[in-house]
Amino acid sequence: MMRSRVPLVLTVLLAVTLTALPTVGRARRPAGIDRAVQLTATIEGSGVYGAGVLVDPAAGFLLTAFHVVKDMQRPRVTFSDGVQAIARVVDTDPRLDVALLQIPPQPARPAPTFGDATALGPGEEVFAVGAPRRLAFTVSRGIVSFVGRIVDGVPYVQTDIPINEGNSGGPVVDEHGALVGMMSFIYRGAQGLSFAFPLQQARERFASFLRRGVSAPAAAPQAAATSPAARPTSGPSRWPSHD
Repeated sequence: MMRSRVPLVLTVLLAVTLTALPTVGRARRPAGIDRAVQLTATIEGSGVYGAGVLVDPAAGFLLTAFHVVKDMQRPRVTFSDGVQAIARVVDTDPRLDVALLQIPPQPARPAPTFGDATALGPGEEVFAVGAPRRLAFTVSRGIVSFVGRIVDGVPYVQTDIPINEGNSGGPVVDEHGALVGMMSFIYRGAQGLSFAFPLQQARERFASFLRRGVSAPAAAPQAAATSPAARPTSGPSRWPSHD
């Protein structure tokens, strides 16, 4: 009596089908995320904790949020490889909530790649690097919700990146790893509403220092009452994303 070939045929078909299936591997990380982490620093002092981003390694210039450093006496900067330095505040702009710091030159760190925040579009993926709840060098992911959201007369990139205390001043990078923004604030009591200040505008604000590569004497701290991150606004309360 002839033996059935059905099990054999099914086995062969199953083997062919499994072979034809695409290989599922790990999702590819966006290029430049490692570079962004290397350029990110935690900033701590006087009981306040936040983040910053190195925008000119050769001159040692970092950008951060003004509300992170406004009450700091000796901001301590720490990079992901453990290197530390005491920074000095070179200049600040409370209205834009940005500050320029300087530490000794960091020539061994990678050169930053800058992107254009105004070229972003809703739905594009973006990443934030910071120290949420003191968990240093945490990378968070989200999408662009709105570009050019005006809050207190200042344009921001609105995202849904999950942000916590300690993220303020940290960089926001696009899906290619280019630096496009700096995390500024969230709406208290809301979810998925985080706002980044365009990094190119922060660089333009301090262009005279960045072009020269040397700093002027440190600016005197300005009144925090004009800082958008240090006071509530009309409507939902605006809350700085630092501890």
